[in-house]
Amino acid sequence: MKKMVFGPVGLFCLFAISFASPVLAAELLDVNPVVSGSNVVIEVTADIPMTYTYYKVPGQARAVVDIADADPEKIEPLIVVNKGALSSISVDKVMIADMTVSRLVFNLVSETGIHVKQEADRKKLTVSFGGGEPVAVAPASSGQPVPVAVAAEPVVAPEPKHPDTVLTAPNRANPSSSKEEEDPLGLDEPSAAVQAPAPAEVQSTKLEPVVPATIAVPTLTKAVVKGMVIGSSYIVIQTNGNIDKIKHMNLVQPDRLVIDIPGTSEITVPLITVNKFGISKVRFGNTPGLVRIVLDATKAPFPGYTVDSTANGVRINFK
Repeated sequence: MKKMVFGPVGLFCLFAISFASPVLAAELLDVNPVVSGSNVVIEVTADIPMTYTYYKVPGQARAVVDIADADPEKIEPLIVVNKGALSSISVDKVMIADMTVSRLVFNLVSETGIHVKQEADRKKLTVSFGGGEPVAVAPASSGQPVPVAVAAEPVVAPEPKHPDTVLTAPNRANPSSSKEEEDPLGLDEPSAAVQAPAPAEVQSTKLEPVVPATIAVPTLTKAVVKGMVIGSSYIVIQTNGNIDKIKHMNLVQPDRLVIDIPGTSEITVPLITVNKFGISKVRFGNTPGLVRIVLDATKAPFPGYTVDSTANGVRINFK
């Protein structure tokens, strides 16, 4: 049976048709990246047959799959892949005409085609990218990076500023001086709203000026930052091995924790929303020979924490 492919406007027609007869609210069961070598396909499963549409975001390296009458509550809001053409998957719940819609946004390395295949029982979708139809990919023998469990947020951030500017500049420009770019798909994320004074390092009750450029890192072991995991009371920054010495500092106005790791990063998203432990988000940036990781507090003061080196990364424990 030939599949109809709808554009963004056709999505509303599709949902209108679904109102013609009552249906049970579906629940997404899994969004699973299956990797073999440099190939990756995404397997999406639900507990009842799915009604869906998919499309490319014009002029951007993004593709979207919308599944009508489906709740993504059980699915992690951000799944980091970094294989083949796919960087990451953002999963969000949106409301269209009082209908719950599961929106999967595929953040791609570059603009490419998207192909979606549905099984006969309509409870499984297979998504692939490139010039051909979806192909079966055998599961990799070794474990892939653990998907990041984070709170839901607007699906994808707008085209980010250079990470060095976002993460290292003590004073950020007031965003009220620039007009936000219109985004009819609702994918943009608001920029920082506060012009912060010069940060200060907290060592006890006395605040001392901090100059990030003076951080001594040449003696630290070089590393590759590969991913991030959010646990029940901790955040782990995954690396390719042990880090002998960790350099970190607590800054105020706004309150945040800065961790510098000498090396490079494979994380392609500029920030990941957390909204746990008193942390609003984690930001990533690269400078020559250095990865800077910034944990932003939801409010002052910064929550109690410890920073430890593990066999494969850095663990931040919250009290």
